[in-house]
Amino acid sequence: MRYSYTLFALASPLFVSALPFRSRSGALFKSRSASATDALVFNFANVLEQLESSFYAQAIAKFSDADFSAAGFSNTLIPKQALTTIQSDEAIHQMVLAQALIDNGATPLQCNFNFDNVLTDVTTVAATARTVEYLGVTAYLGAATLLDDPILLDAAASILTVEARHQTLLNILSGTGSAVAQPFDIPFVPGEALSLAAPFITGDCNTGITPTNLLTITNTGPISQGQTITVSAQNITGTDGLFCNMIVGGATASVSMPLSQCVVPSTVNGAVALWVTADSNPLPNNVVDRAKAPQVAGPAIFFVDSSPEMIGQLVRGSSTGSGATSTETTTISPDDAASIIAGASGTATASSSSATDSSSSSGSNGAAAPPSAPSSTPLAPDFTGPSPDGHVNVIGLSSVPGTPAVASSTPAAASSAPVTPSASSS
Repeated sequence: MRYSYTLFALASPLFVSALPFRSRSGALFKSRSASATDALVFNFANVLEQLESSFYAQAIAKFSDADFSAAGFSNTLIPKQALTTIQSDEAIHQMVLAQALIDNGATPLQCNFNFDNVLTDVTTVAATARTVEYLGVTAYLGAATLLDDPILLDAAASILTVEARHQTLLNILSGTGSAVAQPFDIPFVPGEALSLAAPFITGDCNTGITPTNLLTITNTGPISQGQTITVSAQNITGTDGLFCNMIVGGATASVSMPLSQCVVPSTVNGAVALWVTADSNPLPNNVVDRAKAPQVAGPAIFFVDSSPEMIGQLVRGSSTGSGATSTETTTISPDDAASIIAGASGTATASSSSATDSSSSSGSNGAAAPPSAPSSTPLAPDFTGPSPDGHVNVIGLSSVPGTPAVASSTPAAASSAPVTPSASSS
């Protein structure tokens, strides 16, 4: 079977116009020797894109600004814009893959999904999105060895890179993870990827791929270094004679240990894939050799957030300890922000003036001259550093598209455009 790959041109940030490049001279992704395996891989990828697009669309539609605030997001626009962008990308990917199949005589699968178990609250949605997106990364990465046509491999790789960007965004939105936790990712064979997607698929959706045995991690709450992992699977009734295998990106093989002693290594940060096997031989971290290795169940994906980064904590605050401080935010205009800086400077000046006047009250009339009124001249958009009188230190200004300025309760500066000023008083 021969089929061509199609792309869609972006008409604007809000609208997408489907403009397929068909099999003609100069086509961007023109298949020269596509095989039945290529069609199988593209149809499976099409199903995964449907799953992702449907999940994000339902999550965006269900939850309100209040729900995102309750989940700890400092500005609800941040997660909503990110999820909307990701959903749009996944929908475009799905349309492209489906059209490529149609153009060449294949029938794209159309599947149904149920996400009721994970659309319970924003926190669960964010955690699930992180896993679903990593599933997409692993599936595209693992399918690379199966595609026969190099042009289609190139096309799939162009989707993979976007899935990885999505993963970085979701790591940040977790509030606890590293944006890029590992220098390498983990590839899954299609059956491994399908086992993770299968719980969300309802009705008839025959991909032609046999999923591996589903493995479920039964621990509750975040998983950390040194923690013992417990699992369940249809064919696991105990731990005797079974082994736990953990793989992280960049490792040549899994860390293998008895299932009863399945402990997260002390060096792990980021995504971890977990399998159960019937022998102690480590599983290889490549799909060619691992496809031949016997497995009892798996993989399951979990995240170990041992190295939180400031960018995630800024986006999504978490509970603070008794010694930590909190920041209250208030929506203000740029002019008001400028006045705050001027007012803070004026207060400091007035305090200094008062102290001086009290020590020199023998003036002609015994009264000190009042401090001059503070100026509210806006600062430059890229201004940082001390205010003109040195009493306020401006850390920085940042734009928040489509919203009024949001300022912390500390003195702040403003520009001619809405900004989020951050400043500290000296």
